[in-house]
Amino acid sequence: MGDGPREWIAEINHRTGSGLSFVEVAAQGESGGAAFVRWPDGRDGVVTHAPIPPRQARQTAEVLATVRAAGLPVPRHDLVLELADGTAAVVQERLPGSPPRRTDVHAIEAMLAINERFARLLADRPDVVIPPLYLRKSGPVFPRHETLAGYSDRSRRLLRLIREVGNAERHEMAGDDLVHTDFTVPNVLFDDSGQVTGVVDWNFGVARGDRHFALVGLRFDLTWAAAAPDGGYNGVERKAIDRVDEALETTMTPQLLRMYWAYWTLYKLHWVIRSGIRSVIDLHLRLGESRLL
Repeated sequence: MGDGPREWIAEINHRTGSGLSFVEVAAQGESGGAAFVRWPDGRDGVVTHAPIPPRQARQTAEVLATVRAAGLPVPRHDLVLELADGTAAVVQERLPGSPPRRTDVHAIEAMLAINERFARLLADRPDVVIPPLYLRKSGPVFPRHETLAGYSDRSRRLLRLIREVGNAERHEMAGDDLVHTDFTVPNVLFDDSGQVTGVVDWNFGVARGDRHFALVGLRFDLTWAAAAPDGGYNGVERKAIDRVDEALETTMTPQLLRMYWAYWTLYKLHWVIRSGIRSVIDLHLRLGESRLL
């Protein structure tokens, strides 16, 4: 499949006869490369690349259809196409709305509320995998403990703390909630009145477990966005980050929060160390240390 949105759409049309027409490249979402399209009957859609096996992409489509039928604002996935590299192209419903203009307390409150609605949604779907945290050893692809072990004394100290967390009796996530593993501000759409109209970008697949796990990932993402030289996406306010901290501390035990914090420290440092950008690495080292030391 081609590298650009137009090539994706041409390949989908060639292989499926869908008749999709290109509208424009999508600005929102974090996976990148999404394109807005239109079906021959006038319906608006979005073409994305899901870096997961087609089987998992089809499972995601099934789960989201059930969740959508229950009244949650998630997109319908209309078509899943297997690609030559073993991943999937997805044509999904285009939901109304856009990410918030500013990431303030009101936006965070709305995100916390919608995340709460994911509780127990996968109680009857034990086939949906609970993602392993890899606190005791490296994942098969990522995150890799070796990345932290090879960077600096600070990263090696954090790795030792992460492994200490992993050595506890409970060192994996549990639960039957729907979990969005990329629950970030650009992936939540709002209308003009501030109501959530969509939770999008499920391209890494749906996950089962504890919905609060996603909030720790949100905390990490907000910290990086607020520190970005251009002010980050959507103007992250300090009070917004404080509200997430409050939610973390009131919805989880200290032990559970520490376990999730260890995972997100490992995961984020794996990627930012590979980037080689010293300021970004230092930011994530400080963030990991803030709750692990």
